[in-house]
Amino acid sequence: MYAQNTATGVPAGTTYAPQSYQPFPQNHGAWSSGICDCFSDISGCCLTCWCPCITFGRISEIVDKGSSSCGVNGALYFIIQRLTICTCCYSCAYRTKMRQQFNLEESPCGDRLLHCFCEGCALCQEYRELKSRGFDVVLGNYLKYQIILLYNTATGVPAGTTYAPQSYQPFPQNHGAWSSGICDCFSDISGCCLTCWCPCITFGRISEIVDKGSSSCGVNGALYFIIQWLTGCACCYSCFYRTKMRQQFNLEESPCGDCLLHCFCEGCALCQEYRELKSRGFDVVLGWQANVDRENRGVTMQAPTAPVVEGGMKR
Repeated sequence: MYAQNTATGVPAGTTYAPQSYQPFPQNHGAWSSGICDCFSDISGCCLTCWCPCITFGRISEIVDKGSSSCGVNGALYFIIQRLTICTCCYSCAYRTKMRQQFNLEESPCGDRLLHCFCEGCALCQEYRELKSRGFDVVLGNYLKYQIILLYNTATGVPAGTTYAPQSYQPFPQNHGAWSSGICDCFSDISGCCLTCWCPCITFGRISEIVDKGSSSCGVNGALYFIIQWLTGCACCYSCFYRTKMRQQFNLEESPCGDCLLHCFCEGCALCQEYRELKSRGFDVVLGWQANVDRENRGVTMQAPTAPVVEGGMKR
């Protein structure tokens, strides 16, 4: 493009290109695994078999590059499945988008038919593909690029480079303890009462901060309420936010698995997560963006200023 601009006299900064211009034409590449290789990743296969909404939510957040949330997309998938059973109409669009991003070949039958007749196998293949490309699908899109940035800074690779080795594990640490126990609900009476009467609000506030503002408290709380009203199983939605939160803050999985804990002690689990965010300095009522703005103002206010001379000049 720069050679053409120089030859035609168009300024180098101009981004104009003819409509027929196709940069870097390439042949479509093969998937890292086959559609029937489900058992090459047993954990992903079991997750998709029992909770396909979680698998889809994690895939969609990364394919959307963080512009949507794993929780919101997974909840919408669950609701569509509950009401219509035709989730393939929703999920196949993400397979098409993913193929275009990574230049992957289309299956002989097409994305829509593949998801229609082999929904579970298609989700498993997409899940494995992202993992093979270095994504930690549990962490989501935001932390993936944060990890790459840290890696580039440490090794001297230019910051714009998006390469990261698949086996790279930054800052290995032991899992730390929660700031409060699962049964310490009464250490925060206001949060306990809020969760007891309106758990959808508690969950909405937690999820917005865990999603780092890519989803909103109101939307997540409303989805939580709808799922609870339709199925009584809101724990299926809230449990993987606990998993995501533990990964972000490097917290131990206790006293049992996240899914079981939310299934049998939903209120206590939400209270503990709510207290954890407050103990880490978040004002959960304000939401993610307001907390970021508050932090930025605090840094600005602490910046050094010129000394103030009291009184005027005297002879």
